Amino acid sequence: QHQPSTARASSEGNSPAINKVTTMTTTKCFLVATVIVCAVAGVSARATSQPAPQPATAQRNVSWWWVVPRSNNVSDPGVTGLLSFAAAHHDIMTTVIMRCGVVTCCRAGSPGCGGTYNKTAPRCTNNGGIGGTIVGEVSPVCRHVIPRLAALGIRSELWLGEDDSLSSARYLFAHPNETAAALLSVARSAPGVEGFNLDLETGLGNAADVEAYTAFLRSVSHALAASRLRFSADVVCAHNQTGGWAPPLLSNCSSLARSGVGRLMNMRTYNAPSFESWYYGALVPALAGTPLDTLGIGLGCWIDSRTNNTWNVRPQSASDRVCMLMNRSVQEIDMFVLHQGETDPLRNFPEPFWIPHLEAFVAGGGCPIEPPALPRCPRASVGPANAWSPGGDPGCCESSYKRGPHAACNITCAQRECAAAHMQWRPENYTIHPFECCNTTRPAAVATATNDGNDDALTSLFRNKHRWGMQ
Repeated sequence: QHQPSTARASSEGNSPAINKVTTMTTTKCFLVATVIVCAVAGVSARATSQPAPQPATAQRNVSWWWVVPRSNNVSDPGVTGLLSFAAAHHDIMTTVIMRCGVVTCCRAGSPGCGGTYNKTAPRCTNNGGIGGTIVGEVSPVCRHVIPRLAALGIRSELWLGEDDSLSSARYLFAHPNETAAALLSVARSAPGVEGFNLDLETGLGNAADVEAYTAFLRSVSHALAASRLRFSADVVCAHNQTGGWAPPLLSNCSSLARSGVGRLMNMRTYNAPSFESWYYGALVPALAGTPLDTLGIGLGCWIDSRTNNTWNVRPQSASDRVCMLMNRSVQEIDMFVLHQGETDPLRNFPEPFWIPHLEAFVAGGGCPIEPPALPRCPRASVGPANAWSPGGDPGCCESSYKRGPHAACNITCAQRECAAAHMQWRPENYTIHPFECCNTTRPAAVATATNDGNDDALTSLFRNKHRWGMQ
């Protein structure tokens, strides 16, 4: 069950629970959450020195995703809760990215689409079932909150819905001018809108799609910038753009960054099994190929049956991650998700312990922290030699089956590479999980995270995001 933050803080010395992410080829994520106690062997020594904290060289920003309550009523506690939180913490709220009914892939029942909501519908309903057109209108709730946020100095941008359709994405790529014109029309109809966030989460795509996506971002970003509107895109920056659960369409951030897009918001850094996995498996790959003035680092702050009692929702996790982002000169943090107004305080996100760390981030400067120990990884015999990279459980490395256009390593191949490195194979359900090879054996499970009955309509939204932010 959900535990108060104080309970989590008291357990900081214990190993975190482990959450797993599905492959990109599945529609949604199904996680294995197991509490373990692990003594990591065969791991390199912790760094003995840390560069001195550097002053901020650019303004630091914090963006927040916010979902309009389904009641679509301005008196809904979720709406009043947002405005109350903004009034109290406007110093850590540069932008609110809100889902207001304007989407690229219309699903039955989503605002402006009619019918009963069905997120798992097999296809978009707009544009003759192809999707890829801008449909819907800015909801009354968003029209209510936008000027009130502006009065507090907080920008408002529209989140164009989660689009899981490859046909929708390809239609967008082929029609940048029409897309830009439609978005400009939306902005004119809703004064106070200062940008748009594109959330393409299809698990498909190839190198040609990356080039088309880059050109699309370049064209639309340029058109919107002329009207002082930011265009951002949600991504999953990865070490190897070799397919598997992170195809090039989302993971090739170095290519997408060349488009001049206003911001690439990295969902892969939302959550992880440990600080080590988060740093080496998610943060380092993002920093390696994406300019800091383009990169946004996403941090997950929600609680559900999959994150509860894990490293991600502990105060030390917030402290370590934000501190590291300050020291790596990150300019924008993107928080998923802002949810206020619940009578149960454990259903309000972010939890209070996030606030001082975000205030320190916005204020500039740095803080003392060392990189976590770097685990030793196998050398791949198929595909890139570095196809194994730090990730998964503490002291472990991960690799995908697909390692390039013409390179693949099945479970027998991966086990052979793991054994050759004199490491321990980690049994998992590899239909939904990358191969995992560790510097230690896995003790028996002592507890599991369970659904406590508090999961509600937001759960389906969070489940989608686990797919990128847990591994």
